[in-house]
Amino acid sequence: MGLVNENGKFKVYDLVEEHNHVLHLPNTTHMLPSQRRISKVQAHGIELAADSGLQQKASFELLSKEAGGRGNLGFTRLDLKNYLRTRRQKDLIYGEAGCLLRYFHDQKLKDPLFFYDYQMDNEEQITNIFWADSRMILDYGHFGDVVSFDTTYCINKAHRPLAIFSGFNHFRGGVIFGAAFFYDETAASFKWLFETFLRANLQKKPKTIFTNQDQAMAKALREVMPEVYHGLCTWHLMQNDIKHLGNLMKAESHFLQDFKSCMYQYEEVTHFEEAWSKLLSHYNVQENKWLSSVYTLKEKWATCYMNSAFTLGMRSTQLSESLNADFKRYLTQNININEFLTHFERVVEDKRYSELVCEFNLRDKLPRLNYSLSPMVIQATKVYTPPIFDKFQYEFNISLACSIKYRYESEACFEYGITIVGREEEFRVWFNPPQKALSCSCKRFENFGILCGHALKVLDANEIKIIPDQYILVRWTKDARGGVILDVKENEVDEDRKLIRTQRHRQLWPDLTYLTSKVIDSEEGFLLVANGMKELRKQAEELLEREKDVNNVKDASIPPLSASSQSMGASSSQPMSASLSQPKGIKKRQGNKRTRCYKNWNKEVVNQVNSQCIEGYGNPFGFTRLLLEPYDLSTLSLGGFQLDGDNSNVNDQASQQS
Repeated sequence: MGLVNENGKFKVYDLVEEHNHVLHLPNTTHMLPSQRRISKVQAHGIELAADSGLQQKASFELLSKEAGGRGNLGFTRLDLKNYLRTRRQKDLIYGEAGCLLRYFHDQKLKDPLFFYDYQMDNEEQITNIFWADSRMILDYGHFGDVVSFDTTYCINKAHRPLAIFSGFNHFRGGVIFGAAFFYDETAASFKWLFETFLRANLQKKPKTIFTNQDQAMAKALREVMPEVYHGLCTWHLMQNDIKHLGNLMKAESHFLQDFKSCMYQYEEVTHFEEAWSKLLSHYNVQENKWLSSVYTLKEKWATCYMNSAFTLGMRSTQLSESLNADFKRYLTQNININEFLTHFERVVEDKRYSELVCEFNLRDKLPRLNYSLSPMVIQATKVYTPPIFDKFQYEFNISLACSIKYRYESEACFEYGITIVGREEEFRVWFNPPQKALSCSCKRFENFGILCGHALKVLDANEIKIIPDQYILVRWTKDARGGVILDVKENEVDEDRKLIRTQRHRQLWPDLTYLTSKVIDSEEGFLLVANGMKELRKQAEELLEREKDVNNVKDASIPPLSASSQSMGASSSQPMSASLSQPKGIKKRQGNKRTRCYKNWNKEVVNQVNSQCIEGYGNPFGFTRLLLEPYDLSTLSLGGFQLDGDNSNVNDQASQQS
């Protein structure tokens, strides 16, 4: 077409009706830029899929199926990719620090009991950050007696460590008590974190905390929680053993297996000391500095010293490590702070939903009773959760194989010598009949929270057919979540602050889905619903805008720090009060990424040892199962050397040395 402008008017002087290019096919017209547009509803679907951890390809396929094919979708995969990239750029418009504080502000609106705190240096850069929602505070109130603390995972290419406080719930599943970002891992940073964690939980301290072998962490624990038993992660100890003494593990060496035997097998101090001496002499490592330093911390990792510590069977930070593995599935090196927090919420919700599944199974299924006529077993199945009931029933089974070797009576208590048929070990049980008080040399109740088979045998010998109330630990019962937990402001923490929101969504969503599926094939019905939804949406948006005005949340400025936040000291420079100044950013960590990977020949050592199995148990170095589930090593040979004598138990008090 040719045009000419004459006196302000265009005049066509030439027209060629034939197209001068190849026409697009009807089924490719949706790819034209003029035909591509992402609607608000589709944008919400894209964001929902991304927040759920779906890859872009999977998200595009899902949306295509919902639209009845790619041609009906209205955009391409490239459009989806560009939309998510633009969204990430908008999320970071205020920088990482602004996004982080905005996230905390939004959480406070949803959850008024949400707690957070951060630390700044004299350049107004955020160094350390801690946060916990109301459910984490509630979980710690119920199950915070034993805590695993781990800092071994870096969230992105900035190499900033992610610290997680976690523990066991009444189903012996993992629960998270709080999380933190670190700039560095100095004693000052750990001290600030531990003090902040206690402040968030009304200064309630755990009975036991497990960490890795970090000296700065140990120093901070001694200063902040000196009375708390500090256990070392046995998994990290064995990894460090491989790192420092891998040269002793080549060929047919049994060094790692013998070291592990010293860690787990001996419940009597004299036998442990004898085994340790033979380990040093057999491998000629008496002068090894690393082994000497580990030996000075034996109260934190050797079974004979840890029996009296309340650990719930935990011997490592592997619980936190499993959480790190969950994070790793979703995270990449280029992830920003907003994306991480979204994925963090999803991992936390996954753990909480796992507990709901356990709660459902508890009510939907009956446990298998091996001794259905025993009043004690019947009582246990009524009070304990299924995983704990299984462990109790195992102890009850042991009691049937126990015999009383001797009985000494005194005015204060009775002393029983208990043996198990076919075994040489002898256990001593002290019993006070008037108070129905028991204590066994194996320290099963003091360590785990349920009575051992030896104690159950004594109860049966005294015609006591039910478990005394003082030996039913509430944290293992079905009613473990009973009671009131207060937050830092002494407000009662609700079980589920999102319950009303969840119920409303559950009620509305099926009706909307059903209505859409019904009218999709009717032109008149479709127009009726579409026009009605358009008007309803307009009214809802007007209502929400009025509510925003009332709550005064339309201000787009960066929210101030919560009133509960105080700077407790900086890790590498003087602190700056958060109430006097807003942070300029998150301080970047310098240096290379930390690594826990060792040389290839060390990996071969681990693989070689992994192939060795304990008869009746499977792989002795399947670390998750090994470290979190105690088992009997009495039949395990030491390979490198043999020891004489039995492995009977004694009543040794674990040292509280840090």
